Amino acid sequence: VHLPAMARLLRGALKGLAASRPLMFGAAAAATSAAAIGATAFAEGGQASGKKPADWYIKPWTSFQQEPLMADLVPGYDRVHVMRRTFYSVHLMGRLRDIASTREQFVDAARKVSVMLLNEAIGMLPHTPRSITTPVDGAKYITFDMPNPHDELCVVTIMRAATSMADVMTREYPEIPVGTILIQRNEETAEPVLFYSKFPSDVADRRVILVDPMLATGGSVKEAIATIRKAGVQEQNIIVVSIVAAPEGVDAVLKIHPMVRILVGEMDRGLNAKKYIVPGLGDFGDRFYGT
Repeated sequence: VHLPAMARLLRGALKGLAASRPLMFGAAAAATSAAAIGATAFAEGGQASGKKPADWYIKPWTSFQQEPLMADLVPGYDRVHVMRRTFYSVHLMGRLRDIASTREQFVDAARKVSVMLLNEAIGMLPHTPRSITTPVDGAKYITFDMPNPHDELCVVTIMRAATSMADVMTREYPEIPVGTILIQRNEETAEPVLFYSKFPSDVADRRVILVDPMLATGGSVKEAIATIRKAGVQEQNIIVVSIVAAPEGVDAVLKIHPMVRILVGEMDRGLNAKKYIVPGLGDFGDRFYGT
C-alpha cells in the first residue's frame, strides 16, 4: 500500500464531508473541517509509524478519523438542535415523563439529562483545532481548544424550575458564573412580568447558556432573552437549553429573537388547550422539588 497515495485518497473523500458540514459559531469554527482533522491525523500517523505494516494505523478503524458532530438539527430549523438520541437518553427521558416515577427517580434523571445537555451546548461553542503529541511513538492527535468557562461563559437561570439545571451545571463546571432572572406570569393578562435580574458585571463579553427545563409558549424565555440583551449580550451569543420543548414555543422565541440557538432534549408534539406540553412531563418544578 502506498501511504502518500492513501493519504491523498482520504483527503479527497473528506473534502466532500467538509463541504456539507454546517458552520458553528464564528469564523474560527469554519476552520474545523473534516479534511483538517482526518487527513492531517492520517498523514501524521503514517509518518510516526513508518516501521509498522502499511495498514497498522487504519485497521481496525479508529474513531478519531470521524469528524466531531454538533447536536442534530431539528428538521425545518437552522438554529434549533436536539440532543443526540441514544438508548440511555431515551431511558432517562422516559423516567422524566413517566407519571409513576418517584421523586428520587425524577430528580436523578433530570440531573443526568441536564449534564448531557450542558455537554452538547458547550460543543456548539466556537472552537479551534490544535495538534498535540501523545506519549506513544510521538503520535499526533487533533484536539480542540474550547472557551474558558471562567472567563467566557455564563449560565443564566429562570427561577425556580431552571435553578435545578443551573445547580447541576455549576457542579460540573464550578468556575462558570450564574446569572438569575425572576419572571412571573400576570394572572390577568397571562403575560410574563420581569421581577428581578442579576448578571456578572462582564456578561456582555460572555456567551450565555440560558436554561429553562420547559419551553412551552416561549413567553418567559422571550422575556429572559430581552433582559439578557439589555445587559449587552449579543443575540447570537445566547443558547437556550431546555429539556423538552413545544414547536409553538420555539417558533415564538425565534420570531422575536431569530439569531439565538436553541438546544432541547426532545421536541414534543405541541401544546394542549391548557398550554401544557404534550406528551410532556408534567410540572417540572413541582416534581423536582416535591411541592
